[in-house]
Amino acid sequence: MDERAPVDLIHLSDGEDVSLVLRAVEPPGVLLGPIRAECLISADFVKAHLDTHIWPDLLDEWEEALARLGAGEGAGWAQGGRGLRLYFHPSDSGRLSLSVHDPDRLTVALGLEPPPQWIEEHEIRLRRMREVYGES
Repeated sequence: MDERAPVDLIHLSDGEDVSLVLRAVEPPGVLLGPIRAECLISADFVKAHLDTHIWPDLLDEWEEALARLGAGEGAGWAQGGRGLRLYFHPSDSGRLSLSVHDPDRLTVALGLEPPPQWIEEHEIRLRRMREVYGES
């Protein structure tokens, strides 16, 4: 496997037409700089491709958000700065409401039913991101 191949930090889908993917596509140009990424949003009413960045120091914040989601709580990520923000609102029924907010380009809400082990899958994705992009 190409060590610098794109890595999906977030990949949520209902298996049909609703999906949210946050994919790292290029390593930082400088040590601890931002990782070039893309956010792909798909539903029957929207198809969006947003170029963005993932700052390595925000990976710990994503880990904390996953812990809150695993406890059945809502979570937002990333909490600082002006860029892309994602909000996750789990319901007791197993559905997940997602909000994607980019202050300069798009705000959209999606709903889907993620697979039962989605938190664990995203913890694995986070470890892979840290392995590939050198933040542990």
